[in-house]
Amino acid sequence: MVVHPDRIEVEVGKQKLRDTLTAERHASSASAATQHLEQGSSDVISLDIDARVKRCGGEMKLVFPPDHPREAPSHPASSLLKAVARGRQWYEWIVAGEVSGRRSIAEKLGLDERYVGRVLECAFLAPEIVEAILDGRQPPDLTFKKLTHGLPPSWIDQSRQLGFPSLHPRQ
Repeated sequence: MVVHPDRIEVEVGKQKLRDTLTAERHASSASAATQHLEQGSSDVISLDIDARVKRCGGEMKLVFPPDHPREAPSHPASSLLKAVARGRQWYEWIVAGEVSGRRSIAEKLGLDERYVGRVLECAFLAPEIVEAILDGRQPPDLTFKKLTHGLPPSWIDQSRQLGFPSLHPRQ
């Protein structure tokens, strides 16, 4: 595999791929027969993928161009899911009178009060942003830090700041 700034090249041996897909670790009569059929053809499959590897928080992600047709399902980011769930839960504690605010949440859980305040902001995310995070449709560069740093109260401004262009109203 060779990683370029805008694409990734992958070369795979046909026989190794076949063995992996059919769970055959050793040569068998079936693979010998298949090899016989492929005489004269190259034993290497070359793939050229329009994508780049990008560090997003503590993870490395494969980022595709905006016009790339995505067939693979997205996966929700666990750090974002946790922030949304905690923010919502802590807000419910406040509403129910179980705690009086972020200081009492921090004391109850042994967390930093500033951290609790940042996560509590996630209780006020636009519903479309929460839904996108739950579905794994968040922008590839959306990290926990970006999600919990100075969120504006306006849902439109939140979508702009966090990189959800599809959530902007048409103007």
